[in-house]
Amino acid sequence: MHVTLPPSGSPPSSPSDTCALLAAAASREPYAAKLGMRVLLVEPGRCRVEMRVEADLVNVFGITHGGAVFSLMDEAFQLACNAHGTTAYALNLSVTYILASTPGDLLTAEALEIASTARTASYQVRVVRADGEIVATGQALAYRKNTPLPFLEPG
Repeated sequence: MHVTLPPSGSPPSSPSDTCALLAAAASREPYAAKLGMRVLLVEPGRCRVEMRVEADLVNVFGITHGGAVFSLMDEAFQLACNAHGTTAYALNLSVTYILASTPGDLLTAEALEIASTARTASYQVRVVRADGEIVATGQALAYRKNTPLPFLEPG
């Protein structure tokens, strides 16, 4: 994802500025980098992240560890719910694993906001392989605080 940032020190002037700043912050996140995640899209209430399954992400059966799939889903969820520009925290992420993936597979997670109030928001999250087969689905719930994201505040 190509990110164009607003001038240094200036607050975001639009939702797309906020999303660009959030994507840039995600690109510096150590855990996501360790798993090889790459942000493809960030919009308010929607995000897409991909990850190639490497050999060190498998379980004893040689398939992708559920924790790696969960982490990919959580990353997409985190970005989608924070892309509104205010701090949001996960209250729940319930996952159903449908199909195995293996080393070399390119997985893409998409989180989509399906309902929201002033304090909570519900998301559907889905992970697919490059062939379009669904690997996992999830339902997530976020709690929204009324505070701006820390890297959006001037100074």
